[in-house]
Amino acid sequence: MPSKTAQQTEDDLKYVEALARKTLRKPPPLVLQGNRGEAFRSLTEDELIAGTKQFFRETEEQLRWYTEKLGVDVMWFNDWLRKYWAAWSGGIDEKAVWEVLSPTVSYMDPLSFGRTMVGVQAFIDYNQAFFDAAPDLRYDALPGMAAINVTPSGEVLFMARYVGCGHWDAPLRMYPFTPGSKGIPGNGAFTQLYPVDRYHFTPDGVMSHGETLWDAVGALQLIKALPSDESLVFKGMAAAGSVASTASRIRRRLPIIGEK
Repeated sequence: MPSKTAQQTEDDLKYVEALARKTLRKPPPLVLQGNRGEAFRSLTEDELIAGTKQFFRETEEQLRWYTEKLGVDVMWFNDWLRKYWAAWSGGIDEKAVWEVLSPTVSYMDPLSFGRTMVGVQAFIDYNQAFFDAAPDLRYDALPGMAAINVTPSGEVLFMARYVGCGHWDAPLRMYPFTPGSKGIPGNGAFTQLYPVDRYHFTPDGVMSHGETLWDAVGALQLIKALPSDESLVFKGMAAAGSVASTASRIRRRLPIIGEK
């Protein structure tokens, strides 16, 4: 087996340090509910770390199965994923992010409202908005909730469900995610969310595009910034939406004055 380069050794060290890093400024509450319909038990930082370690073991096993049993060598992805995950531990390692993404990477998030972010710096700005909103933010992988697919053309698709948690202190900036962008106010509440990411890679191992999917309504209800669906306020909001929908439907059906 060839010896590792200095860069690979440095990346391995950062990965090991990230696995052991604790960032939450205080322990999570035992149970989270906010204004959601059902309460759920939050995961402790030790549980999050243990789950992430198991996730990486499972992912390496799946990559070895592809490589050794199917003859499709995708072991490179193991190094890529470790470096990528460590780049978001305790803040953003911008140098590492530039090294693992295509210069023209494109990305979407619910808070981009259908717009596509293009380029590494736009991707960094987007992620920095979350760290600015929750300075003790941490990302942890969930074991048993990831999948890797290789197409006949050699494209690799990776999808995973993970945990994002921290204390939401400051406004969460929305598109374009740069300072001064409109934001969702934070109130210091602890939140633990479960997004899904999908990443696409070219045959030469470069991430070309991707997307994060998460429940923004659930996040706001969890910190009580949005009322429960059983509340009069929420029902009033739904009723107002129904009125607007009816008005829009009528406008589409009626001929516009002066239209021929």
